[in-house]
Amino acid sequence: MSKTTTTTQPAAEQPTALAQLGRLTEFDPRTLVVDPRNARKEGAKPDAALLASVSRIGVQEPISVRPLPDGQYGVFKGQRRWLAAVDAAEKAAKKGKPVPSIPAFVRDDLTDADSEALLLSLVENTQRRRMTDRDTISGAAQLELLGTNEVGRRRAAAVLGMSRDALKAAKQAAELKPEQLKEGTGYAFDLMELADLQSVEDIPRAAYRLYAAKKKDAQDAKQRRGNWQHELSQLREEQAAQRRREAATQALTDAGVKVLPHRSYDDTDRRLSDLSTGLGKRITAKAHATCGGHAARVDDDGEPVFYCTDPERYRHKIDGVPDAAEADAQAKKERARVIANNKAARAARKVRKEFITGLCRKALSEAAWALVLGAILHNADPVRRFPNKSDDNRNRDIAAFTKAADPKGKAEPFAELIKKTGKARRPNLLLAYVAAAYEAEVSDRAWESRDETARAWLTFLAGEGYQLSDHEAAIVAKAEDKPVTEFDAEEPTQPIEEPEPADEQPQDEPQENEASEEEQAETGQPEAEADEPEEEPQEAPEEADSAEAEPEADTDPDEPQEADQEPAEAPEEPQAAQAEYAAEESAQE
Repeated sequence: MSKTTTTTQPAAEQPTALAQLGRLTEFDPRTLVVDPRNARKEGAKPDAALLASVSRIGVQEPISVRPLPDGQYGVFKGQRRWLAAVDAAEKAAKKGKPVPSIPAFVRDDLTDADSEALLLSLVENTQRRRMTDRDTISGAAQLELLGTNEVGRRRAAAVLGMSRDALKAAKQAAELKPEQLKEGTGYAFDLMELADLQSVEDIPRAAYRLYAAKKKDAQDAKQRRGNWQHELSQLREEQAAQRRREAATQALTDAGVKVLPHRSYDDTDRRLSDLSTGLGKRITAKAHATCGGHAARVDDDGEPVFYCTDPERYRHKIDGVPDAAEADAQAKKERARVIANNKAARAARKVRKEFITGLCRKALSEAAWALVLGAILHNADPVRRFPNKSDDNRNRDIAAFTKAADPKGKAEPFAELIKKTGKARRPNLLLAYVAAAYEAEVSDRAWESRDETARAWLTFLAGEGYQLSDHEAAIVAKAEDKPVTEFDAEEPTQPIEEPEPADEQPQDEPQENEASEEEQAETGQPEAEADEPEEEPQEAPEEADSAEAEPEADTDPDEPQEADQEPAEAPEEPQAAQAEYAAEESAQE
């Protein structure tokens, strides 16, 4: 055992900082063992993200080992990196590929120094502080911006264990306000979910509402994100309305009009529509502008509603019955109900059309074939009436569902689309046409009465995997004469219990997010494999939802942010048809 140097030792004999690290060499990681004095006994198993990183780019930070009495070398610093290297070595050997080595500092001076080895191991695992969520997200955003080309960006995403979409989302997530970032990470939102939150962060309780939707999705046996998408669409509608109200309020203020707060029962103001002059003439906003009581409120749609703050003082006649206040309150309540339902319909339609677009890019199911053939052969009402719609409205959805170029103004709007569509995808054009016809029939006011067309269409989509919103479910129930819980735009009377966001993100068992074969070919990186199973699950195109979770608090230097990937459902079709369809999809894109 070497002696500890003292301050009286000549400067020339003082060990340098590099010497204290030991001699740098490399090992076959399979020849090393864990040091008995390694302080880390729990949580040493590397997660999927670390496994993916080491598999692709190796261990970038040398581990530390020391000679053991039995002649082996024991790892006392960097245990998780070493275990990831062992995993990569075993998989490489199994495939007959060269076994990657691991860099290591050998501390010969610690051969018999058990207490010093234990101390250094403790320092390794206790004095490292995890980056903040803000730094992690900002770093990913900068990486996305700095990527020189698409291949480089894909490689960066693969090394970090992220999806390409998640890396793109980091740019938007980095714009989150500090309090929203803390709340979102406390709810274990991944990068894509944080980016969604940023788009609606101005709406109160947006993070909790999205968390509640995510919780509902987690209870879904098929693990889809329908509830999240519907809630996000609702929040975006609310944010758009809020911005319209803010713009209208500013415009009124700039015009010198007094803007009133929300009305209370003891207010004396009355709407101009309820007032008239002494001669019985209606009072317009333009004529009333010079009145001392001229004012306005901005309604939920962002439209100004003009008032007089004191009709009696300014000698306006009130047109109405003695219980005008009660009637006004009732009318306001009804208007709020109509606005809420119409907003819910518009929000649901956006999510629904996104789903239909994806549906029109997959092979038709038996139910889809039955719908298409039945609608065309039986000349169903939506298809029969569809040609009577305006060209722009009719073609807009067809183009969106087929991802075709804007057909506006063209004599034969889909001639190019028909020409380039291969045999395997021609049925998708028929589905897009029928879907556009049904969408044209389902109006935003379908909730007001029993709508059999809306019921049939929404029921079909639900059978194809679409998550109905509460509003859409109420439309179906009403058409089927089932008890309906009417859609309510207000807060639920018994909301899901809202937990306090945790400072540390919960650690779920991660799943490795693999790069596609195409990406691996472009990056030149070896294929990364998960621990179990060894074979990758087959994924359908454009169906996977990726999610990232924060790594453990005491991460290793090589450890990237991990990623969870939701498995996608492959369409049911014959193998030969799948191959033909995939080939045409690749050729077109």
